[in-house]
Amino acid sequence: MQNLNAIVSKLNDRLLRLEGELFVLRSIARASLTAGDEAAGRTRQLLEGAKLALSDEAERPLDRATTKYVAAAMAMVDELLEQPREAAPLFRVIDGGKRDE
Repeated sequence: MQNLNAIVSKLNDRLLRLEGELFVLRSIARASLTAGDEAAGRTRQLLEGAKLALSDEAERPLDRATTKYVAAAMAMVDELLEQPREAAPLFRVIDGGKRDE
């Protein structure tokens, strides 16, 4: 039983690390896409190519696990390709004081 707990613990650690890496890569891709320069255009083209490749892959007969991975990857690419909404300000300054006129 100890051996099984060690294996589950290692798998959990690996999943947490992969989730963190995915978060970082998604953040980098989002920053690159919103930069508005030539690199943003190249990143968008790469993501559109990835979307096309994933849709081709989804048409092939796949096992259940791979089907889930392909669907998750397509969802992430779609999320990155949609236009980002404008960020809301972190705080607002309310001017309620008296003014010298």
